Amino acid sequence: ICRSPLPKYRPRYLDARQMLRSMCLTLLVASACAFSVQPSARTPLASRAAAARPAVVMGGNIREMRTRINSIKNTKKITQAMKLVAAAKVRRAQDAVLRSRPFTRELEKVLGGLIERLKDEPLDLPLLEERDTKTVLMVVVSGERGLCGGDNAQIIKKATARMA
Repeated sequence: ICRSPLPKYRPRYLDARQMLRSMCLTLLVASACAFSVQPSARTPLASRAAAARPAVVMGGNIREMRTRINSIKNTKKITQAMKLVAAAKVRRAQDAVLRSRPFTRELEKVLGGLIERLKDEPLDLPLLEERDTKTVLMVVVSGERGLCGGDNAQIIKKATARMA
């Protein structure tokens, strides 16, 4: 926290020029406080770790500022490339689902017709008997690669809701 003394505001004794000067000084002090980082015991651990890095201080070394700017630009490029790769993978998966729909429809028709035909014939097939359900096996499949933590959490939430 910046504890710089601020000029006292006395409107009846300040003319417009002095008031403008005091406002500029106040803005300058506020902007200088925005660039200094002082971790306290109440700040989270991640913030303290970030503050342990050398902070960019106004009037600091120009080379350090340029290095920091270039580092941020490189991180931005990497993030953009990761977004493009993820979008391409999603598009590919969507195309695969769309291509498999006609096959799924035909398979449903064939199996549905086969079951209808077998209902009329007296076959002793245990898999086709209608019976009460006693136990149910639920297989939950989640991802383990990439940035899929949100998906996994949603899958687990849906599975536990289904079990309840």
